[in-house]
Amino acid sequence: MRVSITADPPVEAPDLFLEPPAGLSFARPEVRLEEGGRRAILRARPSAGHVPSHGSLGALVADGSRGVELSVDTSVRLAPPSGLPFAGTVPLWASMALLAWLGGLILNLMPCVLPVLSLKVLGVLGHAGGTGQGARLSFLASSAGILTSFLVLAGAAIGLKAAGAVVGWGIQFQQPVFLAAMAAILTLFAANLWSVFEIPLPGVLASLGGRTGQGSPAGAFATGAFATVLATPCSAPFLGTAVGFALSGGPWETLGVFALLGLGMATPYLLLAAWPGFVRFLPRPGRWMLRLKAFLGLALAGTAAWLLQVLSAQTSPSLAMAVAGVLGLVLALLLAGTRWPAFKRAALGLAVGVGLAAPALPLILTTDPPSTPRADGLWRPWSPEAVNALVAEGKVVLVDVTAQWCTTCQVNKIGVLDRGRVAAALTEGRLIGLVADWTRPDPAIAAYLASFGRYGIPFAAVYGPGAPQGIPLPDLLSEQAVLDAMERAVR
Repeated sequence: MRVSITADPPVEAPDLFLEPPAGLSFARPEVRLEEGGRRAILRARPSAGHVPSHGSLGALVADGSRGVELSVDTSVRLAPPSGLPFAGTVPLWASMALLAWLGGLILNLMPCVLPVLSLKVLGVLGHAGGTGQGARLSFLASSAGILTSFLVLAGAAIGLKAAGAVVGWGIQFQQPVFLAAMAAILTLFAANLWSVFEIPLPGVLASLGGRTGQGSPAGAFATGAFATVLATPCSAPFLGTAVGFALSGGPWETLGVFALLGLGMATPYLLLAAWPGFVRFLPRPGRWMLRLKAFLGLALAGTAAWLLQVLSAQTSPSLAMAVAGVLGLVLALLLAGTRWPAFKRAALGLAVGVGLAAPALPLILTTDPPSTPRADGLWRPWSPEAVNALVAEGKVVLVDVTAQWCTTCQVNKIGVLDRGRVAAALTEGRLIGLVADWTRPDPAIAAYLASFGRYGIPFAAVYGPGAPQGIPLPDLLSEQAVLDAMERAVR
């Protein structure tokens, strides 16, 4: 919340008092005086609760015996990143539409999506030698699955906002039941690719399991929808700005931006659907596909293991091991059905029953969530008070909002924060690192992100005497971006 006033005579020690609704509170405001006190900028960040995206709050700016009452607009207004060639030359809605489409397109290259796209690769190869019409229908169905999934996410976000709940990109990965369910589904997909079971499963699962041949539109639809769900822990360039604009606006903005995100992610499939003749250039199926299926099964199993690691950090290692044990039992039952055909139907029934227990375990077993501090000792826990105190001491501060399930966050950590000149500045004390771990739900972190118009991670900002309000950094960090922000924050 930012308030700017002019005063004559100049103010000396202004303070800001807000009148928030129930459940919303603000930290002590940051104050910057300019023009010898004739202009004051006061900024208060939420410490709890969620700032309404539309409306206003009553405010009082006081300086000694003087005061003025104001009405502060809470609407968030975002602009496209200044480095883009079209920034400032087209209307805001057009900029956000283009950002949303580009962000969705780039999601296809992010690491969270690639394992699921391996299922689509097998489906594409199954069309080799065909007429191309089957391939066209398959890609159109995948595109429809992607768009439908994004619209469902938009509807869920609109409903949660209307209910006063915290919304954000990828926050379903903060729920242990969701993690366990996704790990179970990926385990079944991997088992099917490894030919652990070849029983015709009901509709969608059989096609999703990577069967060759023309495949079914229902399976292609579900592949697109599943790829969208797994894409949400990734943040592509331009995605954060577009999602922030969507979730800070009204229902129509949310629907429009999410639809364009889905259209961007579906664009490669739509292009292939427009040129079905490409199937003539595909290699014909053969024994080599068995080796490819085994390799892609490993990719899916690796994704399931990653989800269990996130579950361990979010709840406890014992719960993650219990879920892993249940999934191991499912594989053992399926293997038994393959080895003893007479036992096949019973094995499948038992495997389904045991597999359903995996998502239920987080509801049954109660655990104490472990703390997840940075292991290298260079990072301290984040809080708004810690930022204000360090800046008051003249320190330059880097805040990193991260989570175990955020793959882009881990890329930033390995590629920028833990190496080179940024790591040297942290080690030498020229830069103080504060980490905000959003692996589990945290209203204070959600409010902090919302104060910058952001509803997803990764997010990082640099503070200092010259930038007490914080300098937001790009989603995908670079060493130079961090160093440039440090230099600006010192001034």
